[in-house]
Amino acid sequence: MLIEAFSEAKDPSRPHTNEDRLVILPGRAYAVIDGVTDRLGTRYHGMLSGQYAALIVQGALERMLSAPDPSHDGPAIVRELTRAIEAAYMAHGMGEKVREDWNLRLSAALALVLVRDRTLDVILVGDSGVRLNGTTVLRMEKDLDLITSTLRRQAWPVIGAKVRDRMVQEQLSRRITWHGTRQAADAFEGLLGPEDLARIEQSAIQANVRDLPHVPAPLIEHLVTGGIVNAQGRYQNDASTVLGYPCLDGFPVPESLIRIESFPIETIDTIEIYSDGYFRLGEGFGVASWETAFAEAEREDPSKVILYPSPKGSTESAWADDRTYLGVRLRQAPLAKAP
Repeated sequence: MLIEAFSEAKDPSRPHTNEDRLVILPGRAYAVIDGVTDRLGTRYHGMLSGQYAALIVQGALERMLSAPDPSHDGPAIVRELTRAIEAAYMAHGMGEKVREDWNLRLSAALALVLVRDRTLDVILVGDSGVRLNGTTVLRMEKDLDLITSTLRRQAWPVIGAKVRDRMVQEQLSRRITWHGTRQAADAFEGLLGPEDLARIEQSAIQANVRDLPHVPAPLIEHLVTGGIVNAQGRYQNDASTVLGYPCLDGFPVPESLIRIESFPIETIDTIEIYSDGYFRLGEGFGVASWETAFAEAEREDPSKVILYPSPKGSTESAWADDRTYLGVRLRQAPLAKAP
């Protein structure tokens, strides 16, 4: 068995802010946990809520799966992790507040691989991914992220026509995806006016309606005008809407939103688990390959508005997101026979 792992905070100069976490239980379980970026600056024990959520999930997983008989199935594991986050709310006196305001919630995405006697089970809650044998990719893409990414892509040239400083362009584009197009124009310090926001709103709605015909136009408009802070939370763990997505946040995760797949263990040679800070997958197994792919993506589209659309881009001092890779080679390739 060979294990390789790498994790870096979006701000490399502040590694303690990394919201990703790893679980490595050789021969039993492997996971990458991605704490959801906090929307309001809420802190628990001095940590932003996304980082605290990832730590809670990491600890609960390690305790649960280190037991002598870790026979939990996917839904049972998710329920146990939900209870762990719920307990944290109670400990901090936040039970009622998080019920009323989704932006205060502890939230994390999970990509978990369980090694059983006969099967390898993949459990996904959120948008971190798993690649098996270098070819089979399992990941839950969210239409919701596509909508906010398109909003930012439509805002980018409008902002670029008004400012020449790319850092300012990045800050303003994030402000739009974060708070939507209906926020007060004075939030942009005179750099954007009401007519600019109206133009961005119209083009973003039109582009999303065209690209996502299965999503009702009113839902697209709601997300474009409200942004991540004011609109996204209503779709979290809601299986009744096409924009519903799963997240570990201390509230029930509908089983229909959890992706669980099993593979015969004898067919799997390599497991690779990664968070969404990797916008491009490595060509081969291992940290070196994935970091090469990451560097190429940064060269090709650092702002994440062309080839790799995202609600946020990289700057000179920080990447668009934390990134984590965990690779496990279960079987070594057979050695070549001597001539």
